[in-house]
Amino acid sequence: MNKLYLYAAKQLYKHYDRVICVSYKLREEVRSALGVDCEVIPLPMKLELYKPRNISEREDIVVHIGTRPVKNPHISIEAVNLLRGRGFNTKLIIVGASSELPKDESIEYKYGLRENEKNRLLCEVKALILPSSYEALPYVALEAMACGTPVVVSSAVPEEVVINNFNGIRVNSFNPEDYANALEKLLADEELWLKLSRNGLEFVKRFDYIEIAKRYVSVVSESL
Repeated sequence: MNKLYLYAAKQLYKHYDRVICVSYKLREEVRSALGVDCEVIPLPMKLELYKPRNISEREDIVVHIGTRPVKNPHISIEAVNLLRGRGFNTKLIIVGASSELPKDESIEYKYGLRENEKNRLLCEVKALILPSSYEALPYVALEAMACGTPVVVSSAVPEEVVINNFNGIRVNSFNPEDYANALEKLLADEELWLKLSRNGLEFVKRFDYIEIAKRYVSVVSESL
């Protein structure tokens, strides 16, 4: 971080009565970089916007969202290609800004999707893959859970969001083969898929926008 920016940020934060961070991971980063303590209130979700489908209604599609380098779309591409080499007729859809990523018959690119279109897509597929190098609070993982769609994520995703083998699968590397193995495990085991789907749907209820709004109201009331 630029030293001048860091100094300016430290001075600015001294004038705030309360600081809110969206995850415990971000709280530790803010504390380390700026010497500021913050309260954790996650981002809110309007859960009624998501319409989960039964597993029998879903296509054998894995979704990756984000084309910036930090999202590591190349890992998702290689992982799904490995999976197809093992006999899985799985397709990868990459959602995000237009990019120069490889073109392949197993990959479909969807650029400029509107929010409702993205939400509908997440509810129609078998899994979300998120091999990001950095995430403070991966909203897209929560959106997938709200759809009942299991997630396969990197260790950069905070453990407070994805608990391994409870509401998703965590991969502790950036090796495409490890992601392919996790996807194979998920797609080949319907009981595991259903367990992660159910747990994700239950877990994401804690992010309901009404409950989050109540916490902000409480913070404001205490500060007056």
